[in-house]
Amino acid sequence: MKHIFIAFLLCSTIAFSQSKKHFITITFSDGPLQGTHTFYPEKGNYASQANLELFKDASNVNASKLMTKDGFQVHYINRYFMGEAVAGTHNPKKSTSGCGSLNFIDLNNSKSYKRIDGDFTGCTQTTITNVSAWKDGIVKKRRTVSGHFEDTLTMKIRNDDGSEQTIETTVKVEFTVNESRRK
Repeated sequence: MKHIFIAFLLCSTIAFSQSKKHFITITFSDGPLQGTHTFYPEKGNYASQANLELFKDASNVNASKLMTKDGFQVHYINRYFMGEAVAGTHNPKKSTSGCGSLNFIDLNNSKSYKRIDGDFTGCTQTTITNVSAWKDGIVKKRRTVSGHFEDTLTMKIRNDDGSEQTIETTVKVEFTVNESRRK
């Protein structure tokens, strides 16, 4: 019976974490990533997640190892705002380099860059548009949070030829992420 319970728990976790209902869409106004890219959790990769966490009166929308349908990966993205995720606008939580960051690594050597590190430096407000009701799980309760923000992104680009450049661009980010808390 214990093995059945563990198998059920693992299957539920896998199914929930790889849902296409959680995503992050980033639109870059210019630069090497110009255009709109929608990233989803990668099937079979348990580190590939899109989440929201509340810690010390601030929320953090974060995701790692999300993929587009054509295999483009955002290695990491996070965005901080003050307070719990409720519908409405939220002020940013500032840190030393802005209000969040993102990171792209060209693992397949198919782009003109090796790595892009960016910081959200405009520190604009984040708008939460939808928060679902909490659903009880075995260990945690979960809900889905949707929202968006537009900000200035300062990107440090390390190119394949070893050169580096820093550019500023405007980004629009839309997200639907999972939030979970222990019961």
